[in-house]
Amino acid sequence: MLVLLALPIIVAVAAMHRYLHFYAPTNLLARRVRAHEPRLSTAAVLIVLAGLLLVAMHVLAEAVAHGARGWLNLIVLVLAWDAIKLAALACAVLARRVLLIASRAFRRGCERPYDGSAVVRCG
Repeated sequence: MLVLLALPIIVAVAAMHRYLHFYAPTNLLARRVRAHEPRLSTAAVLIVLAGLLLVAMHVLAEAVAHGARGWLNLIVLVLAWDAIKLAALACAVLARRVLLIASRAFRRGCERPYDGSAVVRCG
């Protein structure tokens, strides 16, 4: 009987999770960044956005520490999570950029000899 009472709540939470997965601003940004070619300017913008989120988080945390409403702690946690997510996304963009440059350089002029040695000739 208790499961039947909890079932609508579980369905509502699952629907909200799915909605946020598709339409939350940082998830939309992450999906857009992953879909395009990695660029250094994209990584720089993501790092700046993560820094701005950290500053906003710190300001809110200080406000809560000095007597603001306690529910603002939830916003502090969301800002911290989004800052971590954007910083990790910036690192992923940088790593993808390095791999892209390396693969282009390898395809452009480097070849592995057929004699079995590990020496790579470029040029």
